[in-house]
Amino acid sequence: MEQKVKPEVIEKDDRTTAIGLARFAFEYIDAAITVDKNEAEKNPNNTISPTPAYFLAYHGIELTLKAYLRHNGFTLRELRSGKYGHDLHACYRQAKQLKLRDFFKETQDDVNAMDLLVALNVDHGLRYIQTGYKQFPLWSIVEPLAVRMHQAVAPLVGYRSFNKTYGGY
Repeated sequence: MEQKVKPEVIEKDDRTTAIGLARFAFEYIDAAITVDKNEAEKNPNNTISPTPAYFLAYHGIELTLKAYLRHNGFTLRELRSGKYGHDLHACYRQAKQLKLRDFFKETQDDVNAMDLLVALNVDHGLRYIQTGYKQFPLWSIVEPLAVRMHQAVAPLVGYRSFNKTYGGY
């Protein structure tokens, strides 16, 4: 009688690596850039990017930060906890405590973009419609934040990044 071999159980922490998070971050940020570029080509006079571009960039930044935290020993449970979850500020604060700024040179535009993205995403406002006044950051500060942060983290965790530069940075 042939004996069935049980597939090896792989723990979620083993499956959710810093490299994998960096890969997903790259794909979200790349998609954000594509959505913004597509909108700009169709409507060149529109000064605000489409909401999905902001959501994709936000999530790409979140995944970039989580890749950095995972690289620094954080467990998946910790990253999913109420302490971090989808809280960009909490993830960024922790990453800075772990010396992220040795690799990522933060500018005032980065701080402004981060603050505005976080404000837009209160109660998942980038995913679900919420009426009322909103202040959207210029894409010209969101894209560089997302790309440059990924460029700082990706080599540390062993993943590729964008081949882009931004004037003034």
